[in-house]
Amino acid sequence: MTEAPAVRRRRSGRPVPDRRRLSLASRRRAELWTFLVPAIVFFAVFFVYPLGYGVYMSTTNFTTATFFTGQSPFVGLANFIAIFQDPVLGKAIVNTLLITVASVVVELVVGLALALLFNRRFPGSRWLPTLILLPWLLPSVVIGTIWKWLLAGDGAVNGILSSLHLPQDTWLADPATALGAVIVVSIWGSLPYWSIILSAALKQVPEDQLEASQLDGADGWQRLVHIVIPTIWPVISVLVVMSVVYTLLIVDIVLVLTGGGPADDTATLGLLSYRSAFDLFQFGDAAAYGMLLLLISLAFAIVYTWLSGRQERRAE
Repeated sequence: MTEAPAVRRRRSGRPVPDRRRLSLASRRRAELWTFLVPAIVFFAVFFVYPLGYGVYMSTTNFTTATFFTGQSPFVGLANFIAIFQDPVLGKAIVNTLLITVASVVVELVVGLALALLFNRRFPGSRWLPTLILLPWLLPSVVIGTIWKWLLAGDGAVNGILSSLHLPQDTWLADPATALGAVIVVSIWGSLPYWSIILSAALKQVPEDQLEASQLDGADGWQRLVHIVIPTIWPVISVLVVMSVVYTLLIVDIVLVLTGGGPADDTATLGLLSYRSAFDLFQFGDAAAYGMLLLLISLAFAIVYTWLSGRQERRAE
């Protein structure tokens, strides 16, 4: 009788592996590494290396002379001590957190409201989502320039308020309104992205569950809290994390609108890092600010992941 290929045995009684199965496993392993190697190389080159080099720069006296001499003396924690002695640092941390928290909360609430609106049929419901996406497509520098003109003392906002006989202000030069103006502009630039992504996520909510809950007497708020939000929660989680990381690093809008003024009332950690690198050419201090931002981002990510995991366990 012909021996089965998978159980072919030698005279010693040991099974001989099938060459065809080995070749198939080898091909699958080769295909796996074919897809993994480019991703690993990309991650190493564009994430691991810059992060490691940033840590290195934060512990050295890295200046413009380093680009010519290649020498950057090791200074340990001196750069971190220097930035913590900066009197603007505390204000920058508070401003960064205020901008981040206010922007994310408003973007989540208003973005979800717009997404719910776009899921209804009304005149213009087909083209309005595309139109509202335009502000997000504009570069941040363009957004900042437009709003700087609108909020100027003789800008369009004060012109409209004047025609309505309402009080006017120098919105970007007044310490009481400058930070609020930065938050509004930040929200205006990111809100379309939230609304479009959440609008797409709402299409995954089962219609039968909504209809059944409505027949059971659940009102709109109950359906939103107990059916809609739990269904799209994974999308919300990703949006929150991405928005927090993006807003923590905010530089361009602040730089164009106020330059950190008046009197550093709108300074952020990202702006301090920019100043250290491109105004003072102290790249070691700039890297130290970057490491501080990284630690804040990691702290938020850890807390948010823990809270999300606990909520998922409760839902199960």
